[in-house]
Amino acid sequence: MTLLDQAVLAQLAEDIGEEMMPVVIGVFIEEVGEQLAQLPPLYEQAEWRALGRLAHSLKSSCASYGARLSQQQVVALELACQRQDSAESGLLISQLQQSLPQVFNQLNHYCQPSS
Repeated sequence: MTLLDQAVLAQLAEDIGEEMMPVVIGVFIEEVGEQLAQLPPLYEQAEWRALGRLAHSLKSSCASYGARLSQQQVVALELACQRQDSAESGLLISQLQQSLPQVFNQLNHYCQPSS
């Protein structure tokens, strides 16, 4: 199953140059990985405003790299935070903890040269 919109990645490569893709993908994986790790503590502390801001930031990052499923999940998380919906937020964080590592894996494969 592909979690990435290849057209978005192709456009990004055209915009910045194919040679820069491994660099920007590396930054994405590092930064989004750090943000993903921040979600559970904010959720456990019911820090709705901070959790919503983090979801908003993740939404932009996911959109920029074509991670459509994860983008949909963070959009829903941002809305759940606005409602302070603990059950929905917990479910969405769990889903993101599964989808984003798969996105990272697929992005790593994108950077590897075809043989």
